[in-house]
Amino acid sequence: MRALIALAGITAVAGCVAAVPIDRPSDYTAPSTLNSCRVDLPQDWKDQLSRNTTETGSHEKVTVVAANENADVTLVKTTRNRTTELVLRDSKKRQQVMAVQNDAQLFDVEFDGRWVTFSTKQGPSDGTMTTYAWDARNDGAPVRIGESGAVVHNGKAAWSDGSGVHVYDLAKKKDRIIGQGKEPVFLGDAVLWLQDGRFRAEGALPEQLTKARPGTATSDGRTVVWTQGDALHGWREGWTEARELAEIKPRTEGIVFPRVSGDFVSWQSESSYVTDIRSGATMHTTEGGYWLEVHGGALTQQGWRVAAVAPLSALSPLSRC
Repeated sequence: MRALIALAGITAVAGCVAAVPIDRPSDYTAPSTLNSCRVDLPQDWKDQLSRNTTETGSHEKVTVVAANENADVTLVKTTRNRTTELVLRDSKKRQQVMAVQNDAQLFDVEFDGRWVTFSTKQGPSDGTMTTYAWDARNDGAPVRIGESGAVVHNGKAAWSDGSGVHVYDLAKKKDRIIGQGKEPVFLGDAVLWLQDGRFRAEGALPEQLTKARPGTATSDGRTVVWTQGDALHGWREGWTEARELAEIKPRTEGIVFPRVSGDFVSWQSESSYVTDIRSGATMHTTEGGYWLEVHGGALTQQGWRVAAVAPLSALSPLSRC
């Protein structure tokens, strides 16, 4: 992949790839690679983000990495003085989840409103990953659950490794293997995963997904989104067929790091994009300092020395072209 993918590290673990994005300076922009409906960043989105912005010093990095469905509970990763700390924040408390030192990395943070999963490794070149789960309702220490990045939904975590696709009941501490493949995602209470370029499922696969040829996939539990060639596709229950959500020009770095939450999908292709599923419109961040992602019920902004979060429920829909 081209250097503009800007990865801090890509580490192959049991056939899976864990990618860690890094910051870009506030004046960084990239030409739009979009080949479908494009709109500008709405002013109300800027206003909402400005209401909850954290300015950081040159010696530190602050990133909002997860949120609950209302965006009033967030997980924030802070790096300063060679210590990286993951903290849960709400209106009443600041609670440390874990801290790592020196070159150790903490990444792949996911949150279902109660359970947090995340991974660590000792350095950028370290091929050994450790994945933990932490219960936000209790004050206990994180518990190791595996060695591959996990997704979490309604009290269950899923991941893949050399043994297969795991589904782990976090309250019962019970693990089971449901198949062979990679990149599991939740769709309701069911788990889908990728195998040989197709979706697989423990039970019946929705008919609308049988013809999909996913390159990578993500889900918020309601909507599954995947890359297929130079396009981003999605499907949710109630749709008679899968839909193409966005398309990029060929011969670019492709679509990477897709995330979906509600009616919004964030993704990257040399810079960041947000697609509104309802209108089919996509916003490309041409302005410096707007590196946007969706996490739970939040739109998060990452940039050079700035971090911000806004509730998705407060954002206007993107207009149709």
